[in-house]
Amino acid sequence: MPNKCLFKKFILLLILYTIFFINSSKFYIYAQNLETNQINQSIDLQNKSIDLKNQLINPQNQSANTTNDTQQIELIAESAVLMDAKTGIVLYDKNMNEKKYPASITKILTTLIALEKGNLTDTVKHSHNAIFNIGPGSSNMGMKENEELLLKDALYGIMLKSANEVSMAVAEYISGDVDSFVDLMNNRAKQLGAKNTHFANPHGYHDENHYTTSYDMALIMKEALKNPEFVNIISTKTYTIPATNLSPEKILTNSNKLILEDSPFYYEYCVGGKTGFTDKAGNTLVSYAKKGDLELIAVVLKSKGTEIYNDSKKLFEYGFSIYENKNIFQKNSFEKTIPVIQNFKDKKIDLGEAKLLAKSDLSLNLPKTIDITKITPKINLQENLIAPVNIGDVVGKIDFVYENNIISSVDIVSDTKIDTIPEKKLLLKETIKKIILIIIIIILSIILFIVLIIILGYISRAFFKMRRKRKRLKRKYKRN
Repeated sequence: MPNKCLFKKFILLLILYTIFFINSSKFYIYAQNLETNQINQSIDLQNKSIDLKNQLINPQNQSANTTNDTQQIELIAESAVLMDAKTGIVLYDKNMNEKKYPASITKILTTLIALEKGNLTDTVKHSHNAIFNIGPGSSNMGMKENEELLLKDALYGIMLKSANEVSMAVAEYISGDVDSFVDLMNNRAKQLGAKNTHFANPHGYHDENHYTTSYDMALIMKEALKNPEFVNIISTKTYTIPATNLSPEKILTNSNKLILEDSPFYYEYCVGGKTGFTDKAGNTLVSYAKKGDLELIAVVLKSKGTEIYNDSKKLFEYGFSIYENKNIFQKNSFEKTIPVIQNFKDKKIDLGEAKLLAKSDLSLNLPKTIDITKITPKINLQENLIAPVNIGDVVGKIDFVYENNIISSVDIVSDTKIDTIPEKKLLLKETIKKIILIIIIIILSIILFIVLIIILGYISRAFFKMRRKRKRLKRKYKRN
């Protein structure tokens, strides 16, 4: 009976000790997390689409239905496309994915790559290969072997005079040899989404493996227009190339009649472009027009003679006539919160949440045929913000996507100010936390020691009781 009682007391003490230890540990964990609480719930917003159509696109005050009023345009060109130069939206097409020979509009990509890779003040030297390997009857501007031009002058020769030998010389300047430059052209075209294009040379002289589509050429032109120097070149009516080491100065006139005021094909809104012609390609033209804040690209392939200008003007006039201002987004429809953290050593300290707002409303000039319910807003936002964060800081953006093209964006800004905690304060708190940990360990150690002493006392007492009992039993046995 005494043994059973002793065992019960031992179990009771063990349970009390366990409860005390667990609660003490919880107290430590709580103290630790007061200042260094890790963020366990991350907001996975990075590059993920969030369907906000019902929230963000306000259907009030305007119809969301497509006005199917696309008119039929009579074009001589076998293939054509009209594209919004800002958004990439196709406004009109005729066999836009049908492969055709581009002829000299190839030089748009040649010039773009030269502007991206070259230095306008560098000297371009014309090799024997550049002068004599351009094909019979090629367009040229009479350059001589070993003649030198500044790259800037060479590009005007390429785009205004359509000089094939200068295209070859520029290709060799950029890549060392023509074949390497052609590889560069094809890679760049694929990067821009020109999936049905393949180039065999830098100038467009006929080759069975040198082809494109009107849509692909519009994509290439759209990218080229982002370069201000390119726009300067194509919009220049006449350009004087200074005397070189082998030739007197040359005066070049732009071959694009849409920008020449004395031409019967002059179009006041056309900024510039590039013409092309071979027997197999027919006449080709890529042109760019701007009216107010509207910017359009027209591409016509396999046309006849000066019909390239009439076709392009028809496309532009149609395009400019179908635009209207549409309300896409209201800023008060967007509100969100995001965690704000501070990095300290190898820890992330949670400083709270910042309230996020959209910076502005959004209205766009878009074709009447666009159904705004098909414009998809996508939030681009980090999973958390790094302090300090101030009111008005741009922390992300909402992209508005139509047919895989980002047509516009609205900035996301913080509506909350959150400062960082001074490092000295963090170090002090970390020191206090360590001291608390040491104190808790000491207290627990003392308690454990006391409990062990008590347990040992009970065990010793029981042992001696049992020993005395055995002695009494032995004496009793001997007496009996």
